[in-house]
Amino acid sequence: MGKIVAQIPNEDPERLKRVLDAKWRTIGVDKDALELQVQERKQREAEDAEKERAWAQLANYYDDQLTLQQQEADRLRRTYNKDLQDYRQNNQLQHTRKEWDLNRPDHKLIDSAGRVGDDDPRIGAASMQKFDGEDLSAGDRKAAQIEQAKTWWETQAAQKAAMKAAEAEQEQAYAELTKYQDLVQLSAKNQEADMRKEMNRTTADINRQLAEEKRLREEREKMANLAANMAELDASLNSPLMTEDPNLAASALSAYRVRKDHYKGMTEAERKAVLDAQLAQMEENKARRAAQQLEEAMYARTQHDIQRAMAEQARQVDDFRKNQMAKAQDVLKKQMEEKANRDKDLKDLYQNQIHDSFFQQFGTSHR
Repeated sequence: MGKIVAQIPNEDPERLKRVLDAKWRTIGVDKDALELQVQERKQREAEDAEKERAWAQLANYYDDQLTLQQQEADRLRRTYNKDLQDYRQNNQLQHTRKEWDLNRPDHKLIDSAGRVGDDDPRIGAASMQKFDGEDLSAGDRKAAQIEQAKTWWETQAAQKAAMKAAEAEQEQAYAELTKYQDLVQLSAKNQEADMRKEMNRTTADINRQLAEEKRLREEREKMANLAANMAELDASLNSPLMTEDPNLAASALSAYRVRKDHYKGMTEAERKAVLDAQLAQMEENKARRAAQQLEEAMYARTQHDIQRAMAEQARQVDDFRKNQMAKAQDVLKKQMEEKANRDKDLKDLYQNQIHDSFFQQFGTSHR
């Protein structure tokens, strides 16, 4: 088949080249066209970036120019406003304006009164300055009232000054009285302190006397207690009652009887008999424990022999099981070797080999 395909003429060498190009055939696109598109896209992006940078520079330039122009305009406006304000302050003063008489702040101070008197010729029927029942002496009366109030104020001030002087005198007298009272209290306090000191000295003397009497009384009580303790100690050491003498329990009826009301414990012979009985019991217990230990040792040896026999039997069973498993492994290994030989014979018998020329025909034609 490969020889037949190779004999067909290739009319399109470029097509054959593309077919034989494994990378182009696998991808299925034009690599050069893609690379050209990538380069064009990169160039376009670079041009766009350059345009953006140029536009950014131009925008920054215009922004700087507008900022400078705005600063210049602000400076000119400030200069114009300052010149205008200086001109107004120097050449357009308030008193030179035609509206000054209407707007001046002190016009009430320089203006004449609306009515000078009843004979003022400016007062007409429509002036509304003269009325029936009007009190023309109101100013004089007000001045008299002010003078009277001033007199009252002076009188009250004099009274307040006199009261303040009297209060000062009272305060001075009260201060002197307070000072005298403080002196009296200080003297009484000193007398009280002297009396208290004398009382404390008297109390201290009495307390010392009482302490000496107490010390003597305690010494007498101590000597009495010492004598009583010595008597009690002598009674404890020598009294038959306190020493619990067993001879006091002897009965007058028989040598083998005791008095229960005078019984003070066993005699030395009785205690020795009890001790001998206890020693005999101890020996008996020791012999019994030795026999028990011997019995336990024999039981332990018997158990050990039984365990050793069981272990030997288990070992024999384990050896038998291992031998059986080894035989089974040998049989299985033999069967596996027979199967491998049989499979090898079948593979050699039914093999279908293909010649290398069959594979060499691929890739030699565009078909």
